[in-house]
Amino acid sequence: MAVNTHRANCAKAQNPGCKCSGCGGSLHGWDGWAELAVERPAVRDERRHALNGDIQKGRAGELRSNAKNRQLSLDLARLGIAEHLWATDPRPRTEGRLERDFEVGDPTAVAFDNGRMNILADAIMVDPWDEISRDIDNLVQNEPTAREIKKGLASHGWCSLLVALIQLIERINKVIALFTDAAKQAVKKALSNHFTSGISELVKDAVVDIVVDKVWAALARLLEAHFPLLGADTVRVLRMLAVFACPSVERHRDVYQHAVVPLMGDAQGFVAEDVKAQVVTLFTAWWQRKGPEPAL
Repeated sequence: MAVNTHRANCAKAQNPGCKCSGCGGSLHGWDGWAELAVERPAVRDERRHALNGDIQKGRAGELRSNAKNRQLSLDLARLGIAEHLWATDPRPRTEGRLERDFEVGDPTAVAFDNGRMNILADAIMVDPWDEISRDIDNLVQNEPTAREIKKGLASHGWCSLLVALIQLIERINKVIALFTDAAKQAVKKALSNHFTSGISELVKDAVVDIVVDKVWAALARLLEAHFPLLGADTVRVLRMLAVFACPSVERHRDVYQHAVVPLMGDAQGFVAEDVKAQVVTLFTAWWQRKGPEPAL
């Protein structure tokens, strides 16, 4: 099998959509935003200026309702979240920049959102990927097929899994409930529903089993390291990860409903009011045009 490679334009989500077989979506978007969250404020200010400059308006100054503006408005919301991660990180700065170095088991790192988010993302998305990739290779024994499966995972696989985790954690009040077969099956169903690849149902089910089993093993390791798996703080950073990682929110209504909207309404005010208004205006019009979500 070919060695996995990863492209910078995937980590930084420079284009809507993700078909990166190198990471299978496990690094898409969120890695670049997490890096931006530790940069000097001037770097984020420059990014904000560029995004605002690209917003398209009509002759009367109204927002044009198009895909580019939806992407730009969401990136401005993501930038607000990145700003929050930097501002609430209590660690010392070096010329305004933070180190991106978090250890599982460090009680100080789970006390703030930047630490929680990076530890979670590394544990459940990054660290398991090599094993997931190898297991897929071994399952299908065909390099082009394995590559297509990984591209399929990159297209909304991870953000679907994150949203399913969010909904699961919101429903339970004891960590033991997270490690039941019913909990795993609910997440497997959510991933299966959003996993699009030209493979048989039998192979798709096997791939979903591989991914969710590896993620559940990672959650068990986090529990052993005393990472707080339940509660509002964990749900909040899972939402951030889903928003950062989703390759195209306008094609994934669950991410908008269960991650974007709650974060914009958070009392901590991550997203500026003008950005919030843009997102709501553009996406409300978009969902109305698309009509009801089909039952899965």
